Amino acid sequence: MKTLLLLIGLFFCSLSYGQTIRQEMNKIERKNKVFFVYDSRFNLNVPYNGKRLETMPLYKALDLLFRDSDYAWTQKGSTIILMRKKRRIGKSPINRKPVVKPIKKVPKRYAISGYIRDNNREPLINVNVYDVDSKVGTLSNANGAFSLVLDEGHHRLRFSSLGYKEVLRDINVQGNKLINIGLKEDSAYIDEVIVTGDLNSPLLASQTGKRTFTAKDFNTEFSLLSSPDVVKTLQRVSGVASGIELASGLFVHGGNSDENLFLLDGTPLYQMNHSLGLFSSFNTDIIKNVEFYKSGFPAKYNGRLSSITDIRTKDGDMRHIHGTFSLGLLDGRFSIEGPIIKDKTSFVFSLRRSWMDVFLKPYFSIARRHSHENDFHSFNYLFYDMNAKITYHLNDRSNSYISFYSGLDHYTIKDDGNWDGNSENERNKFKWGSTNVAIGRNEQLTGKLFSTIEAVYTHNHSGTEYFDDNYDLSDNKSPLRTCLNVQHNHSSIDDIGLKADFEFHPTNMQKILFGGSYIFHFFKPQTKQQAYYYNNGEEKNDSSELESHDFQRSQEIGLYVENDFSISECWSTDIGLSYTSFSTRGKIYHRLDPRFSTKFQLRNNLSLKGSFTMTTQYLHRIASTSLDMPTDYWVPTTRNFQPGRSWQLAAGLYYHPRKELLLTLEGFYKRSSHLLEYRHWMGMQPPASRWDKDVADGKGRSYGLEFDGSYHSGKVITNLAYTLSWTFRNYEELGTGWYRDKFDNRHKINVDCRYTFSSCFSMYAAWTFHSGNRITLPDRYIFSPPFGGLNNDNDILKFYSKPNNVALPAYHRIDVGVDFKHKTSRGNESIWNISIYNAYCHLNTMYVKVRENDNGTFSAKSRGYIPIIPSVSYTLKF
Repeated sequence: MKTLLLLIGLFFCSLSYGQTIRQEMNKIERKNKVFFVYDSRFNLNVPYNGKRLETMPLYKALDLLFRDSDYAWTQKGSTIILMRKKRRIGKSPINRKPVVKPIKKVPKRYAISGYIRDNNREPLINVNVYDVDSKVGTLSNANGAFSLVLDEGHHRLRFSSLGYKEVLRDINVQGNKLINIGLKEDSAYIDEVIVTGDLNSPLLASQTGKRTFTAKDFNTEFSLLSSPDVVKTLQRVSGVASGIELASGLFVHGGNSDENLFLLDGTPLYQMNHSLGLFSSFNTDIIKNVEFYKSGFPAKYNGRLSSITDIRTKDGDMRHIHGTFSLGLLDGRFSIEGPIIKDKTSFVFSLRRSWMDVFLKPYFSIARRHSHENDFHSFNYLFYDMNAKITYHLNDRSNSYISFYSGLDHYTIKDDGNWDGNSENERNKFKWGSTNVAIGRNEQLTGKLFSTIEAVYTHNHSGTEYFDDNYDLSDNKSPLRTCLNVQHNHSSIDDIGLKADFEFHPTNMQKILFGGSYIFHFFKPQTKQQAYYYNNGEEKNDSSELESHDFQRSQEIGLYVENDFSISECWSTDIGLSYTSFSTRGKIYHRLDPRFSTKFQLRNNLSLKGSFTMTTQYLHRIASTSLDMPTDYWVPTTRNFQPGRSWQLAAGLYYHPRKELLLTLEGFYKRSSHLLEYRHWMGMQPPASRWDKDVADGKGRSYGLEFDGSYHSGKVITNLAYTLSWTFRNYEELGTGWYRDKFDNRHKINVDCRYTFSSCFSMYAAWTFHSGNRITLPDRYIFSPPFGGLNNDNDILKFYSKPNNVALPAYHRIDVGVDFKHKTSRGNESIWNISIYNAYCHLNTMYVKVRENDNGTFSAKSRGYIPIIPSVSYTLKF
């Protein structure tokens, strides 16, 4: 019995001691693909009682395994060499016995850097770079570059991105190393390991309010009039109000439409809409990546109060020529890309143009010939977008490029009439557009430092022309001009500047960004009115001319620094500071804008984030309507008005309960000051020379909650976005205190679902709901008080307590679309798209008719004009 008890005791003692050092070494060899070299006389069968080593990086596992042993280790490539520890003999101050001081091994660290491109050498943004051994990772930047600092020795890197096949690369780190990675597309591959696989996920990114889109997110089965649209996709994001129906308006967290910064390859785009908001100015065929921020702005972005949209276009295929042709209901698109010098220089060219004028011109020409009416009306409209880009691959560390964009809208109305010997010719022209040029170079200066230097030029113009010519027809039918009225309004802004951005990766736990910009602004708003009155030669004639213009030059300097670092495995922080200086007509403004974001990883699938953002805006668009009209002015801050200023607090909870499901809940509070708006009595377009005397200075505040949910599983993709928000304005001139904004939509819901039945057929549906916009109506009647010397008999006047005091009916609609895909006989992909806007034909309010009843009350009736709109398009990819 004693022997049995002794054996049982020894068995449990062996369990308590666990594995031996030799057994743990065997595990490390299998996992890390290394092997040990040591003296055969070493006793390695001693027990190991420490922590589990399977999940640790190699150097940590070795340090822990040999810490309390008689052996030290060193690494040469994939070889681990063991040796006896050197002992230093000293005298203890207490018992004077020898004291052993082990030598601590400090591993060397090196930078692994390079560029990630697809199979056609197109740089890829936000690719996950992950070290399987040490479990650290990073993301490729806007140029496809990455940097990862690793310990000396063997490592296995994983490169993954949604829609591309994963690449595993074994490397032996013995010094700084440059590697370039190519990823192949795989449409059937869906990366569902979001916790460790997608460092750009809202769960892991430091910023609040950030959304990332690729071209696939815009080219869905549904698009208005079968034309994909960037801004209408952004309108579906929580916290964003869309404004007027069909318009590509963007009102983010209670801001105005001019408070959104749109960057196209680093150049600001001032005019983002076509057709008075029907389409946005971005051709989705050339877009590679879009990053949208509604809070938590990084320090590098300056100049707007409400949102940032950073759009990057394709660099072009370095190896093959291919393109896309698409014909929709109102417009057509064409794009082509390929190599100029294979693997060295590439080009990409894209053109989108409306084709309505192709049919309108001959139609009205034929109609005029066969018309027997005295009056004849005609109109013509066209718009286009053109993008071009050339990229030159200098070497494995550097690229140069030139990017060009041009967009234009041209709208003409003609009205000719003849009656009772009189003739009238009336013309209305609207014209607006933009031209953007960027010339830049991005370079990997060292294994840890990247740079992008850009020269930028932007030109934006808008204008209207009105021409009214009247004639009398004499007895011999020769015309005799009686009067001529001409009105001309024009506004332009030109930017010329230089930008420099640097990105430094000292460790895997830290990223430092810094840089600056210097920009010249040229503003030129003009208004002109002419009136000429003619006679038959026997009377004096009269004429008048009013002309107003304002030409201003301004300089804007921006500097920023940002430190994105991890305090621990669970806690990461992004701290930034932006400095801007703006000089205008003898006045110089200086502003410091701090930025702060932090993330705490509560669990692997749960994180908590918060941010504080302060921003300054020196440029303003003075608008008389909620639409982007060619009568709007872009103007600078002057000595009469302070620059716009805003601060915003945001916090959120991000939960990933299952690999298919992601849930987010965010809240925000925002305050703004020095918001400019036309006084309501100033008309459509006041004189340009005194615009800063015709605007009012106000404040704004907005707050709310935003919930987002997404479910991605196999063939089904479903997204839900809900917003509960409040938006208010306060202009002292009105004397009404705080009042609700025109687009204070208390509730907003967006639900969309995409189902892929097969590789040839897919379907999409999206439902939109939001509380109605607001208008101003009189509350009651009041008696006008008598004034001395005036006999007004106590006139009854309408009284308006506050602006925007009445809510319109709620807005809702559903859109559906299907794609039919097939391969042509030549192997090209062709797509037929059928889309239906407002499928159940709900006429949402666009106009309100107010009638005063006999009993003194008011009746209001809302009118809707946008019915169900079907459309079809055909796309060929070659």
